[in-house]
This record gives sequence, C-alpha cells and structure tokens, in this order.
Amino acid sequence: MNLATKITLLLGVFSAMAFSNALVPVLADIAPDASIQGFLYAAYFFGAFATVFPVGWLSDKTGRAPLLKIGLFGTFVSAILLFFVYPDLTLSIVFRALEGIFTGVFAAAAFSYVNSQEDHLKLSGLYIALMNIGMVAGLVVSGFLAILHPYAGVLFFGVLCGAAGVASLFFTDSNETNGALSAGETFSVAGFHFWLWLGIFMFTGVTGVVTSTYPEMSGLSADLTGILTGLMSVATAVTVYITSRFAIRDSLAVVRFAAVCLALVLPVVCFSPLGIVLVGAVYGVINAGVMDYIAKTNRPQGVMNGLFLFVQYGGMWFLPVLAGLLAVPAGYLAVYLLCGLLCLGAGLLIVRCPCYVRP
Repeated sequence: MNLATKITLLLGVFSAMAFSNALVPVLADIAPDASIQGFLYAAYFFGAFATVFPVGWLSDKTGRAPLLKIGLFGTFVSAILLFFVYPDLTLSIVFRALEGIFTGVFAAAAFSYVNSQEDHLKLSGLYIALMNIGMVAGLVVSGFLAILHPYAGVLFFGVLCGAAGVASLFFTDSNETNGALSAGETFSVAGFHFWLWLGIFMFTGVTGVVTSTYPEMSGLSADLTGILTGLMSVATAVTVYITSRFAIRDSLAVVRFAAVCLALVLPVVCFSPLGIVLVGAVYGVINAGVMDYIAKTNRPQGVMNGLFLFVQYGGMWFLPVLAGLLAVPAGYLAVYLLCGLLCLGAGLLIVRCPCYVRP
C-alpha cells in the first residue's frame, strides 16, 4: 500500500470509530432524560445498520475508491453539523444518524478493500485493532475535551476524518470492481452462510449487552465503568492483532472454539471485572477468524463484508435492547447465562453451515 492508501484506511477507521464514541462521555450532560440518551446513542447504529449491506454490494459494482471518499467527507460534514446544532437534541439525533450512514459507507468499502488484499489476514488484524483503539480514544479524548465544549471531541475526530478524506483523493484501487452479484445471487450467498451470519449476530450482540448492562449491574462509578469498557476494546484490539499474525488453517473451527470460550466467560462478568476484559479478548479471536474466512471465499468481498457488518450492527442494536427488557424480571446473571447459551449454540452450529469445508 502507498502512503495515501495507508492514511485513508488506517487514519480513517481510527477517527471514524473514535467519532462514533465521542458523544458517550457527555450523554448524561447533554440529555438528562435516559430515553433521549438512548435515542442519541442508537441513532448512529441505525444509520450504519441501514447502510453497510447495500454499500457493500455497490462497492462490487462501482468500485471502492469513490465510496471511501464519500464516506470520509460525509462523516466530516456530519461532525461539523453536529457541533453547530448543539444544544438542539432533535437535530443532534438526526445528524448522529447521518454520521452512522456515512461511517457505514466508509466501513463497507474499506472492509471490502482490506479483505481483497493478498496479505488480508495481517491487514485485517491491524484494521480491526485500530477500530477498537479508536473507540477507546473516542471515550478518553472526548471526556477530556468536554471541558472546552460538550461536542469538542466530535469536532476533533471529525476533522481527523476530513484529513483522511483528503488522503483518499489520492487513493487508488487496482481491483476497482469484483463483479456485483444479482439480487438472487446475493440472497443465495446470504442463505448459504446463514449459520455464520447468525453466529456473528450473537457474538457481536453480546458485547453490546456487556457494554450496556455493566454500569447498572456493577454499581461502579461512571469513570471506572468507562475504563473497564475501554479495556474490553483494548483486549479485542490486542487479540485480533496477535491472532492475525498466525496462519489460520481452519478459520471457522477457530471461531467455534472461541465461541465456546465466550460462552464460558460471559457469566464471569457478573462476578469480576476480569470478565469484561476476557469477553473483549475472546471476541478479538472471533473477529480474526471470521475475517480470514470471508477473505478466502470466492465471493465478491463487497457483498460478503457488507453482510458481515450488517449482522454485526444488527446484533449491537437488537440484543442489548432484549437484555434490557429481560434484566428486570430475570436478573443479570440469568441474562448472561442466556447469552452464553446463545453463543454456545451459534458456535457449535457454525461448522454445520454448508459453507464449512473441513481442511
């Protein structure tokens, strides 16, 4: 990769993911009502969820370079708009969703590019590691900058997205198109990998459950829960990077093993802060295995990575909502045990998927 490509992808993913978390440290200050806080936080995920799959398909048809540019500059513009509409919460929700849409455009095209490269395993490990480091940076840096302005972190990371956008003007892709699938072929690919997508939905969703329920369940202060949540992302970054350094012979078997481990460590979260770090560490191994599998398929990477991100965002949106509804009548331990069983079942079923071919 040349310098412009590295800046586009690596600075782009770091700053976009940091921007996605930049409002989290100030949610309670800018929106005193918990329901408004939820809408403001979730608006990003709704926007990304609705965007990543169609953009992944489109990247196979039109090429990835123009979509990377649109995504990064659009994310920059949404940051500027968010900053200047403060303290209007309605417009903040609207532009937060716009942020999710443009970040989804960037992410789908970037994942497609990363996974189409010859050294895809190492590159995807670095890429996902920077995603998680960016999310931690968004929490920490935005918390410090909030003394200047509640949306100072939004503006800071938005400007970094703009810098990555400038670099994207010089981005080149030697394999602009991969041959877009028809609608029927796309549905066929989705169905063929059904158990894989279901597993990713579960594995990613439970990380959202941990993030959303841990503050209330633990009773710890906001700063301590923020640190622990950040450590979960750091653990994911470390293990996905380390795993990507190894040659994986049977990627879905690795995912199955990690899913069993995830089922075992989830209940630990209820008893020890170590559990939240272990969840992040195991999830990093799952991500490395899934990315390796997707890269080795003979399917267009835009569609495959679009589906991957689609079910990830879907899990992050749906399972925390369900966990919140079940936590009051059933208790947190029951919720975590249920999540563990879901992950165990999904992990065991992955190798029953028609897509699995034993090496």
